[in-house]
This record gives sequence, C-alpha cells and structure tokens, in this order.
Amino acid sequence: SRWNEQQITDNERYKMLEEELQDVVRTLVIFGLHVHVAIPDPERRIETLNEARYFLPHLLALSTSSPFWMGRNTGLKSYRSVIWSNFPRTGIPPDLSSFDEYQNYVELLVKTGSIDNGKKIWWDLRAHPAFPTLEFRVCDMPTRLEETICLAALMQAICAKLLKLRERNLGFRKYMPALIAENKWRAIRYGLDGKLIDFGKQAEVPMRDLAIELVEFVDDVVDDLGSRQAVQYVDTILAEGTSADRQLRILKEGGDTRAVVEMLAAETMGAGVRD
Repeated sequence: SRWNEQQITDNERYKMLEEELQDVVRTLVIFGLHVHVAIPDPERRIETLNEARYFLPHLLALSTSSPFWMGRNTGLKSYRSVIWSNFPRTGIPPDLSSFDEYQNYVELLVKTGSIDNGKKIWWDLRAHPAFPTLEFRVCDMPTRLEETICLAALMQAICAKLLKLRERNLGFRKYMPALIAENKWRAIRYGLDGKLIDFGKQAEVPMRDLAIELVEFVDDVVDDLGSRQAVQYVDTILAEGTSADRQLRILKEGGDTRAVVEMLAAETMGAGVRD
C-alpha cells in the first residue's frame, strides 16, 4: 500500500504522533513483531538488555519479511527497518550501567519536553516503561505462525541463557552499539544469505551458521522452558527461507507483486485456519 494514500486512524494518540512527527509517522505503513520477556529484577533486566543486544541482528535476519516498498523490490530483505529508523530514539540501545541510569535518562527527556513518557523510547530492545519486561522490537512481522512462535521462543531462551550465565558469575561479553549496528545493516540488506561479523573471532561468518550456533547456545535452557520444538523450527526457516525470501522467490519465478500479496494472504489465513 502507498503511505500517502492512507488515512490516519481517528485516535488521540495517533493525532499527537502525527502532529509531532509529520511525514515520519505518515510513512509508517509497516508491521513489526514485539515480544516481551519477563525479568522482574530491574538490575537483571538492564544487565540482560546489555548482553542480549548482540543477538538483535541474528533475530532480524531470521524474521525478514519486507523486501518491497511502494510496489518495488527495494533490494533489501527488511525495508521496514529503514522506514522505522527515521523515527527518533530507535536502533541499537546504548550500554546502560544500571536501572537508575535508564530511569534518569527517561526522566530527563520527560523533564525537557522531548517525550511525555518512556513509551516513546523506541529502541530495538528496551526495558519496558510500564511492565517488568524486556521488549524485543527488532523483528519484521513473520507471515507464518510457526515463525512467530519460533522467534518468541528464541528471545525467551536468549534471556534465560544470559540469566543462567549470570547466576554462575559468567557474563556474556558486551559490544559497542556501533558494531552491533554494522551487523544489523547486514541483516537488513542480506537476511539469511549474508554474513555477520563474529566480533570475538574478528571474522565474517555466514548468517546461516550463526543461526545454528544460536540454537546451540540456548540448548541447555529450552527443555526447562518447554520450547525445544519451537526453537528447532529455525531449521525450517533455514531450509525454506524467511517470508522475504519466499516473496522474492515468487518474483524470480515470474510472478508479480499481486502474486506476492496472494501468497502473504494465504500464509496468514492458513495460520488462522490451523489455529
């Protein structure tokens, strides 16, 4: 759909956002997957945020579903990420020393009229201002139910594994947001077919290999979480591609964007029928 032909829903919050952000918000004809993982202790929440940032590009690459914009093939696997980056206070979150530092940041922005509440901090991963959760916001919206469940299970497992390491006094290394952003760009551009940087090895590694490594990383927590089957769906994503891959495959095989829309509707409705 074309953003400049859309009507803004008659809602007070949307009207406020339109007044503040103008065309930045009017172009927001996109869909993202947001997943909350409960971590009651606020300090543990911030520690986990700092460490879980590393995996944001991996999760994005596994979820890509937005290769088209305004009826065109953009050449990117996640053009949604490009549109969303126009918003303020988005992207990879900074390294936070404590929950107090995060609260002070929010309070300063409120005090200076930058925002009216913490919900307008739209990082790819944030400590939610109202709930005792980490909220993952980096992913495109998958078009298969199984993919959505898989990604949610992965996010939960990543948090559980990092907390388990903390309990053993084994932290996960933190990396500069700028380095993680480099991997995020690679995920945006190439999805599963790209290479991300393994910062520990200081080398490029195929994203498909990193996806397998991620599943292995969380292997010792998924049974306790009851999510082994959901996490193992990564194998299917690697075999069949993400929604972006399937959309582009239709185009490559001679279809047009209408055929892509029909495929997306079939996948989405198919999930609803199975449910």
